[in-house]
Amino acid sequence: MKYIYVMLWFSLQVAGVHAQRLPVVKANYELASRFSPDNLKRMVFSTRVDPHWLKNSNRFWYEYETADGKFYYIVDPKLKSKNLLFDHDKLAADMTRLTGDPFDRKNLDIEKIEFINNETSIRFEVKSKLLEVEDKDSEDKDKEIGDTQDNDQRKNKKKKMVPKSYFFEYNLSSRVLQLLKDYEKPKDDKDWASVAPNEQYVLFSKNHNLYWMDIDNYNKALKNEKDSTIVEYQLTTDGVEYYSYGSGTRGVTDDEKVKNKDKRKPVSVDWSPDSKKFAMVRTDERTVKDLWVINSVATPRPTLETYKYQMPGEKESPKYELLVFDFEAKSQLKIKTDTFPDQVVNVFNAPRL
Repeated sequence: MKYIYVMLWFSLQVAGVHAQRLPVVKANYELASRFSPDNLKRMVFSTRVDPHWLKNSNRFWYEYETADGKFYYIVDPKLKSKNLLFDHDKLAADMTRLTGDPFDRKNLDIEKIEFINNETSIRFEVKSKLLEVEDKDSEDKDKEIGDTQDNDQRKNKKKKMVPKSYFFEYNLSSRVLQLLKDYEKPKDDKDWASVAPNEQYVLFSKNHNLYWMDIDNYNKALKNEKDSTIVEYQLTTDGVEYYSYGSGTRGVTDDEKVKNKDKRKPVSVDWSPDSKKFAMVRTDERTVKDLWVINSVATPRPTLETYKYQMPGEKESPKYELLVFDFEAKSQLKIKTDTFPDQVVNVFNAPRL
């Protein structure tokens, strides 16, 4: 019996020593992070062509990045030709000469290419490595600082530094580059604005209905959304929550819904090229049951999001309506699309060939 105890004790000791020698395997998060989407972008570069079609011809331009930098091409499908939009080495040298700011071919951060002068020239913006104070309008400043702060607090707030921007105009035939010194950068469109192709009208939603304004009033909104002189026109009157003409509210908390209920919101529409009509899909989710998401780590308190969601097996499903609006007549037509039960309806743009 004593011999058995000794052998058992010896076995336990050996097992303990063996267990101590086993390596502890830890998750190699650093290795996995090498293949994150952001890191893959630095290794793979461009994998597809995103064509930007010109308005007055069948040509298009596109940007393509390789290990040697970004390249910009102009393509004419009719002539079956593809050429560089400009000489990248010469362009970088001309930009350096005109600005005194060093640029190199591999790191041309060109943005917002726009064809002008009957598509004989291009205008574009380039970001510099130099920093300057961010230029924000009074409305954005109020949002950032808060309406309750006094003037002293606003003056003492630290200025935000952003990359300096240069604007250039490049003639495609003469290959002459011009620095636009006094060029006023156009303001970015509001996220709620659907601008017509003729750039004369803007659609948006408010309180679940469709509204529109002309370009003059939209320009006021670009400067200050709270401008009391802005005139807007109501296009529909039957919009309600969960049967709205506006875009969905997925990702918006219940508190944010109440806070922003009277603000302008985006709409998902497809304009006709002549800006006379537009199409959209309106979704009726009123019979669909609620689903809730609680963000328990939100500060200072958890937040609640309520939205409509059809669970598997439930009969209550969203209903989709295809609408076509005549903007000039301010009328709408509901297209008969009822073919299958619980069908989904979408609008797709015809590709340019």
